[in-house]
Parts: sequence; C-alpha cells; structure tokens
Amino acid sequence: MPHCGIIHVAKGEGFLSLGAVILLAIVQGLTEFLPISSSGHLVLAQYVLGVESPGVALEVALHIGTLISVVIVFWADILGLLRAGISILFDPFNRRSAAHAAYRRLIFLLVVGSVPTGVLGLLFADTFELLFANPRFIGYALLVTGCLLFMATVKQGSRGMRDMGPSDVLWVGLAQGLAITPGISRSGSTIAAGLMRGLDRDTATRLSFLLSLPAVLGAAILKTPELFRESSAHPIAYVLIGIVVSALVGIVAIKYLVAILRRGKLQYFAYYVWAVGLLTIFFVK
Repeated sequence: MPHCGIIHVAKGEGFLSLGAVILLAIVQGLTEFLPISSSGHLVLAQYVLGVESPGVALEVALHIGTLISVVIVFWADILGLLRAGISILFDPFNRRSAAHAAYRRLIFLLVVGSVPTGVLGLLFADTFELLFANPRFIGYALLVTGCLLFMATVKQGSRGMRDMGPSDVLWVGLAQGLAITPGISRSGSTIAAGLMRGLDRDTATRLSFLLSLPAVLGAAILKTPELFRESSAHPIAYVLIGIVVSALVGIVAIKYLVAILRRGKLQYFAYYVWAVGLLTIFFVK
C-alpha cells in the first residue's frame, strides 16, 4: 500500500507538521478507548499516510491527553479513590472511615490487577517494541481482537463491583498486559475479559478504564528519561494542541463506547477490526 504523503514532517525542523499532530491526536483519542487498538491504528496511520513516528515527547503527550479523558469521565470514581487513599494514610485500620470502605477495596483490587500489566511490560518491553515495525503482524493481531470482542458479545454477566474479587482483576490485568501487543485493543481485551468473568457490562467497562490509569501513567513515567535524550522536540504549542485534541476526542469516544456496550452491540467493533485486519494482511507489505 503506497504512502500518499498527505501529512509530512516539516522539512529541516525535525518535527511533525501541525496537521500530522492533530491527525495522530484524533486517532489516539478515538482508538485508545474504542476497542479497535490505538497502537495498531497509529502504526497503520503512519504507514498509510506517510507520517513519521511522533517521537517520545508527542507519544507521551497524546497518552496524557487520553489519561485526562478518563479522569474527566470517571471523576466521581477518581475522587472516591483519592479520598479513600488519604483515609488509608490517616486511618490505616479503617476505624473512622467506614464510608470509604468500598473504594479502599477498589484500590486494593486495582493494585492487584496492575501487577500482570507491570510484569509483562517490564519483561517483554523490547519484544513488544519490535512488533511495531511489522504492520502485517498488526493485521493478524486485529483479527484476534475481533474474536475477543465477538466472544464477549455472547456473555451476559450480572456481577457488580461488590462481587468482584482478586482473581477477576488478575484476569483483566493479564488481558491488559497482553494488549501491549500492537493490534490487540486494551479496552477491548479488558472489557472482554471482564465480561467473560461474569461481570455486568457497566462493571466491566468501569474496571477497564480505571485499570488503565496506573498503566498509562506508569508507561508515561517509564518513558520520561527518554524525553531528555530525544534529539528533536516538537514545538510546545504542538504538544499542547495534541493533548487537548486527544483529551476531547477521548471523552467522546468513552461516552460512545459506554452507550454501545449498554445496548450489547460490541460485535460491531469486531466486524470493523476484522475488516481492517484483513485489508492490512492483504495490502500492506
């Protein structure tokens, strides 16, 4: 598939054009939350449109934008988790903070669920990184994502947050860790894993997004040292625009996904990623 070269790197500047930054921010905001793989679509967008790699600085910025999206949409849960975290410091044995008990338990579960993601990310970071250079592999991975989404569609769980245990979040956390693979959707695999564990749709969605917070934040922190080694930085205005665009698009994507899940129509995304996966396999060299 030839590069059309619509969006380019500014000559002699060493950074992407504003149009490229906005395009990648839109792709990031949409695909980070819709179960179609943000990493896979970003690689394919760069390949098809002839867009160069955004570099570490912009990559971190776009992820910060989507992190902001989750915080805004799930602000009530974030506030509850913050209050519960503070109560742990001042009342570790929960003698005076019974109101925070549910969120204290949720903090524990999120920590447990983050362990598989962290372990897989640290042990196999280099392996996952190599896969980004293989667009055709991403096509096969998208087919896997479609299968996960389709299988999750037939599951009709009824368990809520109070019914969720460590084994459930470990399973979802493992799915999130494997989703570091480009082409495997993080939101799709974690929501599917939750549904397969018998969680109801709202709980599976809520857990998926809350579990993404430590994962995205941790990845950004790990890449911080690379920011100082990057040879060419983007203009600060471009970076800020990327954050704002990815955050706004991310908010819309989250609300759209929640609406689709409540209607039980997750298979629509399966059809889409199957189509993109097959096109990638057959036409990308």
